[in-house]
Amino acid sequence: MPKFIRAFILLFLFVLAACSAPAATPTPAEAVRQLPAITGIPPTFTPLPPGEQLLPTQPVITVTQEPLPTVPTKTPVPFGDTAVELRYTIPELNLDRRLQGGVNSQIILVDEITGKAIKRANQAGVMLDLQQALPDLLLLPVPEGCSGCVHFSYELPFAQEKAEGWLQDPTLLASLDNYLNVSLGPHFPPGTAVGLYRRATPFAPAHTIAITEDGLMYSWLATESEVDAPVVVETAVLDDLNNLTLDDLADEYVTACSGTSPELLYLRQGDVTKEVTILCPEFALPAPLVPLYVQLDAALAAKLAASENVLERPLAAFPLDALLNYRRIDGAELTIYQDGTAVALSSDSQVITGTIGSSDLISVTTALLDSGAMSGDLSLYAASVAPPDDGTTTPPPPQSLVIMRGGSGVFNGAWPDTADLPALALLNEILDELLAGLGDTAVPEGTITPEGTPEITPESTPSVTAAPDS
Repeated sequence: MPKFIRAFILLFLFVLAACSAPAATPTPAEAVRQLPAITGIPPTFTPLPPGEQLLPTQPVITVTQEPLPTVPTKTPVPFGDTAVELRYTIPELNLDRRLQGGVNSQIILVDEITGKAIKRANQAGVMLDLQQALPDLLLLPVPEGCSGCVHFSYELPFAQEKAEGWLQDPTLLASLDNYLNVSLGPHFPPGTAVGLYRRATPFAPAHTIAITEDGLMYSWLATESEVDAPVVVETAVLDDLNNLTLDDLADEYVTACSGTSPELLYLRQGDVTKEVTILCPEFALPAPLVPLYVQLDAALAAKLAASENVLERPLAAFPLDALLNYRRIDGAELTIYQDGTAVALSSDSQVITGTIGSSDLISVTTALLDSGAMSGDLSLYAASVAPPDDGTTTPPPPQSLVIMRGGSGVFNGAWPDTADLPALALLNEILDELLAGLGDTAVPEGTITPEGTPEITPESTPSVTAAPDS
């Protein structure tokens, strides 16, 4: 056997013997060291006796939870429901109007005769006033057969109150008249040809006059609980109406002055109607409307004079029936009326009257209008006639002043001197001629009444014939 094989066998046997030898016995491990027990540590505080606690024991509180209230289902606010409703009728005038106010503070006004209806929003104040005033209102039964009495009824659904009867409270009568007429317009009886409605002023309550085409005249105050029956009159007012061309009239004739309120003039020619708003008629009305308006004014003056609730209104500086007023720089004054009456006032307050022809009047007005010095702004005249007296305003310098009623309104003009002015030449001539006649014909100041002013008179009284138009 070769030597290397023998050597390999020996090496193999050696390895096999080493792998099969038992494991060496380990060195016994050192026993685990035990720490000495701690005994008898002295306390550093005084312990509480058994059964005691550091904090006091709180009593046990039992809380009983009550059930939450049941929330009712919210009902929507009935904004569309009626909170107040009233009705206002005067059978004699064929007047029938209704007011209906809702929870939403909206008021509906209805004219049951014409069918006209108006809605007014944000009327909470009016609603509150009515709801407070109506329950305290005393309504007597309407006298049988009283067609001129004010029939009134109301209902407050939420307060479950309602009543009807004869309305006699002047304050509520005036308030209803104003509120309804402002919204629905003034009421005139059927067949009215000429009507005039005036709102309340510091001197008188609101009042109305109407003349029908067959000559019946109605007139009443807003504060009256019973309207008078109409009377038959003979009047030139219908003739004056027919002489007008309605299309030539403006929708309003308005100027500012104290103590007045808006008026509405109603005119009808056949099927054509015209409504004219007027404010301060003395200083606003054109000449064509004056004859008709003067008659209405005279009839209303008689009606107002019979009332205890009317104060006398101061006379206007420019009378309603005057066509021209001339205040000369030397203090003399001339007023010409629509019937041709001329009244002169001297600088020492002596008065004399006369008449002028229509041709002279036309010449005077034509010269003034052609001068270019006349203006529709009446502030100059107002300042000269009644200058402000507050102690700080310098009064205007002396000047000659003219105010004139023309075909389309009222005009005024002023001149610092009257010498050699063609526009004033004829006026100066008329004034000087009248003043030259002072003496036995002079009359005391303030007693002049122009003659020939047409009036509305009862049928049994002879009527005054209107003067021809100038």
